[in-house]
Amino acid sequence: MPSYCSRRGVLVFVTWIWMFAGLLATILLIACVKGVSLAVEQLIDMLGREPYLASYAEVIGVGALPLIISLACKDDFRIYGLTREGLTKSLAASTLMASAILLMRALHENSVFHSFNLRFPYNIWYAFLGVFAYGPLEVFFVVWLIVNTDRALNCLKSVFSPGLIITVLAFGLSHVVFSQGGVVNAIKVTTIFFILSLIFKRTGNSIGPMIAWTLINRQVSYLLMGCLM
Repeated sequence: MPSYCSRRGVLVFVTWIWMFAGLLATILLIACVKGVSLAVEQLIDMLGREPYLASYAEVIGVGALPLIISLACKDDFRIYGLTREGLTKSLAASTLMASAILLMRALHENSVFHSFNLRFPYNIWYAFLGVFAYGPLEVFFVVWLIVNTDRALNCLKSVFSPGLIITVLAFGLSHVVFSQGGVVNAIKVTTIFFILSLIFKRTGNSIGPMIAWTLINRQVSYLLMGCLM
């Protein structure tokens, strides 16, 4: 096992830095491939016209590094809640939360989806990529950071752990920068991930939170319907 695997605090720090650097680097790379100017206005316009392209940045900047580190360090993925143990409780609690949120949206909001006019097989590919990137992979990213922060601080068994609080707050606040919803959306994301993280901590299973977040994440719905319409 590589020596860096024991330095969980360092790996957590690098992962946070990469979230910002990786997202930016991927978007710039996409712009270069498409021949788009690297001016901020042009980048925003590109993502506005083709928002599904941001899924690449989400995969590379958010999910890829924790996954690579875990594979390189031969982590037992059960520690990240990818296990049958606690699955029933995890699904029950997560489904209850997701159902409540979806019901409130159905009663108070009107969702409008716009087609991206993607042809087969690109529509299927980007639908899958968007669901994967903004659904289970995003939850794995948060769970990974919680677990490894707690490992670094020797608080792995605590439910209301420093890893949970630090990670959820930092991840939620990052949406002020990376999301159009601003502060209001950041507060909503923080609240939802606090509940999902508690479910993971209580049940030891992250599959329920992964499914719940996939169902209630607006970006997932937006990309899925936009690609398939």
